[in-house]
Amino acid sequence: MKRSLLFIVLFISSTLVFSQGMENFANYPETGNSYQDGTFVGQDGSTWTYWQCRGDVVVTAPTPCLGKDRTPPSEVISGLLANGCGTLSFDYMQGFSTNVNLDVYVNGLLVATVTSSGQQGIVLNSGPIVVDSPGDFTLNFKQQNTSSGQVAIDNITWTAFGGGPLPEPSNYPTAFAAQAFPFSITLTWTDAVGTQIPTAYLIKGSDQDNITAPVDGTPVADDPDLSDGSGAMNVLNGVGTYTFYDLPSNQPFYFKIFPYTNTGTNINYKTDGTTPSVMATTPNIVIINYENFNDFTLGTWSAQNIIGQQQFWLIDSIHGIAGSPCAKMNGFSGGAVENEDWLISPAMNFDLYVNEQLTFQTACNYDGPNLELKISNEYDGVSDPNEFEWVDLTATLSAGGWSWTPSGVVNIAGTAGNSVYVGMVYTSNSSQAKTWEVDEILITGEILIGVPEKVKNDYSFRFFPNPAKEKVTISFPDMDEKIVTVLSILGSTVKEDRVSGTTSSISCSDFTPGIYFIRVTGSNGETGVKKLIIE
Repeated sequence: MKRSLLFIVLFISSTLVFSQGMENFANYPETGNSYQDGTFVGQDGSTWTYWQCRGDVVVTAPTPCLGKDRTPPSEVISGLLANGCGTLSFDYMQGFSTNVNLDVYVNGLLVATVTSSGQQGIVLNSGPIVVDSPGDFTLNFKQQNTSSGQVAIDNITWTAFGGGPLPEPSNYPTAFAAQAFPFSITLTWTDAVGTQIPTAYLIKGSDQDNITAPVDGTPVADDPDLSDGSGAMNVLNGVGTYTFYDLPSNQPFYFKIFPYTNTGTNINYKTDGTTPSVMATTPNIVIINYENFNDFTLGTWSAQNIIGQQQFWLIDSIHGIAGSPCAKMNGFSGGAVENEDWLISPAMNFDLYVNEQLTFQTACNYDGPNLELKISNEYDGVSDPNEFEWVDLTATLSAGGWSWTPSGVVNIAGTAGNSVYVGMVYTSNSSQAKTWEVDEILITGEILIGVPEKVKNDYSFRFFPNPAKEKVTISFPDMDEKIVTVLSILGSTVKEDRVSGTTSSISCSDFTPGIYFIRVTGSNGETGVKKLIIE
């Protein structure tokens, strides 16, 4: 009775809003994995109400995730909306292993049931749902079927009823910007405002400064692949970002963004005035290590079991990104079990690169310790890793609910050496055993002008400390005369000496902090290069 009364009060008191039909749940307040009831003000200005929804399974955060077999049933209801509803569409995603069967109502009438079968973590779209309901209306997303699995909903859009095509958007978006990462460029913008806000945006990209404007009445299909020199992507109003992936290194790309209203032959682009445009160049980088586990093995990475004899890093064949394989570790076996298990990269020669970076994605669920991320230039590759020094790294990890989460760019350029290892450490205890999944591990380095892309390292030498502040001591394998050269990151000579004997020292107290290279050339012409970090 309390719930029905609340709905009646909200229904009567809601203010009619005459704006573009869009809701991206930017004001949805829940972020945790517990199921909550509440209200929030939607993008349309009306008050939305939700029952038994969580916030840790997201399409584009924040996102309401409707629960499975909850009491009362999970439900998301809009405030009172105006101008009728012509068509309706929205994004949705299966949160866990149970299949989706979500009912959609307009003014209490069932207009669609969207489903998902075995597509956990994959964002789907309802497609245009024909409603054709005049006058004021409410939207209701409800888990009417008690066996329907958890489902996240986001990016709801609708068209007005019987009003004809919408006019051209009043304004362009603002703050259009591009940020280049290894093999990708992320675009961001602030949504357009004005009398007529856009239905969506068309982003056009090219490796040449030759982008032409779209034509009204002719939709441009999504083409996220820029490998042929050009591409395009349609992005709903309210999202504010898009990333183009799989881009070549050291390549400039140009982008323009065009707001539009309507769809199909009624599509109406804004092309007058000055169209927002940006340019970004991908870094000149190479892949040091990449592992996506798609061959159903740990690939170049290896597992080290330290504590716990029954659980190991294994391959999950279907729960990786987009249903691909991934690496998985779970310390549960009839109950939580104490474990320590390492997932370790192959040895990498960081002396050949600068600006090394690490990215990966994680997903997790249940309670337990977080995954730890470490790096070492001392590990021997075979022994207990706890016998060696490792440096802790910081990355963004999944918050739970099996939500795949990018790590962000982890800067690992502060480590030098020709045998560098990255380790991911799983731990569990007798009361908590979280499941962790890892996918799409990428380690890159940058090659700059003046630094040889390939170094044979025919001449072997060692030096310490590294990083250094005052002095570096170098050890050589012979007594012969050799040339010791310190190079800047751009390859220019900072210091050069001819030395003999098995040891020599270099004063570096006057060096600017940063990355350098030590090159040693032996008497017979053999050369070795190692990276030096000055703090």
